[in-house]
Amino acid sequence: MAISSRQQEGFTMPELEYMAQCESIAIVPLYRMDRLELVRGTVGPFRPPQKTEVPLWLAVMLKRTNRCRIVAPSWLSYEHLYKLYKREEEPDSLFTKLPQHYLEIAYMLLTHAEDDVEDSQAIRRLLQDLREVRQSKTQRGFEMLNPTQLQMDNLSAAEINEIRPLFRHSFDMLRQLDALASAADGTQSHQLQQLQQYDDSQPYSELDDAFSPSSYLR
Repeated sequence: MAISSRQQEGFTMPELEYMAQCESIAIVPLYRMDRLELVRGTVGPFRPPQKTEVPLWLAVMLKRTNRCRIVAPSWLSYEHLYKLYKREEEPDSLFTKLPQHYLEIAYMLLTHAEDDVEDSQAIRRLLQDLREVRQSKTQRGFEMLNPTQLQMDNLSAAEINEIRPLFRHSFDMLRQLDALASAADGTQSHQLQQLQQYDDSQPYSELDDAFSPSSYLR
């Protein structure tokens, strides 16, 4: 399937949330309910206090109507995220592996089920710190950009979305420069210096707002 120009430029935060809503998450129902027939299968029955796996969108809907308590995933704990953050800060460390939609899931749970997430305020700040240190590593990765590939494993969907527009433009530019290598040595050096000055404020400001502590202190 061909990728549209809209998709090449990246997705919006609501679009990324929509894709993340099909991820499974555990809930503890507060009421007895029969099985629910969904398009992608059946969930339930719901028998308190037994945990049940449901799609994230359904968990949020039940939470809004006070019919369940959401069980925060194990990776969304202060202790776990802090260990990942310290590991990310180590010199020459690789990206640590996180769920593909960890930022979107965390945002939705901290928005709709804050009381079900222990140390929610500290986790918000830690997620922002983690995001920033991973952004810095992404920028350093662009210094190794070549006309063939950019190898950065374990990036999440939101992080890939963030660099997609710049990477596509830079990759095309380097391919053109490579084709004109005999006359472009000086130009290529100048263009690479421009890539190293990449400003991370341009593509994905929605996540800066999402995990900014001021956005939750209402």
